[in-house]
Amino acid sequence: MKEVEKGTMLGSGQHEFFVVNLTRSALTGSVVWSNNSSEYSIDVNGLQPGSVSVKQAFAPASGHKDYWKWTEKGRDYQLNCYDDDRYAVVTISEYGIGVLVTSTSPDTWKW
Repeated sequence: MKEVEKGTMLGSGQHEFFVVNLTRSALTGSVVWSNNSSEYSIDVNGLQPGSVSVKQAFAPASGHKDYWKWTEKGRDYQLNCYDDDRYAVVTISEYGIGVLVTSTSPDTWKW
């Protein structure tokens, strides 16, 4: 099956991602977002279980797929972000990496 390229993004608002450690031990390495022309990363060395990293701005764009990688595992995970997806939560668990996108601010979430 042929993959379709990411469609048009109309807005130009701020996009940010952060990492949540759901493992039983401190993390090592970095979590990286990239597309065909840009790359942004968060150093997660020492991020303790149940902890959240700082937020990192990134720049998704029309026509460019969004890739996520935890350097300790080395695989790219594709999950595209669109206009309303202002925040991406990257979870690292015993099972690997997961990405959740949302338009709501993490400052409003109840933990």
